[in-house]
Formats: sequence, C-alpha cells, structure tokens
Amino acid sequence: MTDMKTTANKSGNPFKILKMINGEDVICKIAEEYVDAFVVEYPMSVVKNQVVENEHNIVEHTGLQRWMNYTLDTAFVIPKERIMSLGDLAPDVVVYYKHIRKRLQLEEQYTPQDEESAVKEMRKNIDRLMALMDDGVDLPENAIKFAGDKTKIH
Repeated sequence: MTDMKTTANKSGNPFKILKMINGEDVICKIAEEYVDAFVVEYPMSVVKNQVVENEHNIVEHTGLQRWMNYTLDTAFVIPKERIMSLGDLAPDVVVYYKHIRKRLQLEEQYTPQDEESAVKEMRKNIDRLMALMDDGVDLPENAIKFAGDKTKIH
C-alpha cells in the first residue's frame, strides 16, 4: 500500500487559506479543530484592487482586510460545511499575514474596550476639533476657514 500525502488540515501548519463556498478566500491561523468546525484567529479576507498605472498598464494589487468588521473579537468559529477547500499558506504569505496581524494587535491597544471609553474618546476628539475650528488658531495658508455654525458637527 502506498503512503498518502499529508493533507493541508493534517499538516501541522496552523496558517491556512480557506476557500469558502461563497468564493471568498480567507487567510487565518487555525487555533482549534472540531469534527464540524474550525476556530480561527484573526481571519482576513483577500482583496484585489486594480490600479491604472498609465494608459497601457493596469496592475492588480492583492491585500488583506479584516474578515469581520465592527467587533473586537479575534477568534471565530467557521463551520466546515461553509468551507469548500483549504490549504497551507506559502511561507512568504505567512510572513505578510503575521505582519498585518501584529499591526492589528497594536491598533487594539488604542481601541476603546467598552462603551464608556468610546464615548470619552469621542468627546475628546470633538473637543480637539472644536479647538481647531476656533478663530484663534493659526491655520496653514492652504486651509479653508469654516464659515458655518461651529456648534454642529455631523
């Protein structure tokens, strides 16, 4: 009997790319595996943007963005039935993923962790904006002075 190759979910490498059944590519670290689901950390969607460099050249840039916005959670459960396939990340992609993940962790240090902290931060930002909009501030020459009602911010 011949030896079968190790599959990606049994390789021991926790850094994976998941091809979801909706066609989305998700890069993540698999923290735990259950019979019917994976627990993944810092999942990120692969996004592609086309940039026109000049009239004869269009370049496609590939990047990563948060897979799920508007949450501070870093671990998510993904049912295996929602995954079409998975594979080990290439080493260079692992390096890029870890770099982006580290930047997200740094951002989290400065993100309010509760509603009260978020409100305080918003008030502080509004106060800073009001101070900038005050007539007594020296604005750069290229700045346009705000002529509207400074008490209303939308």
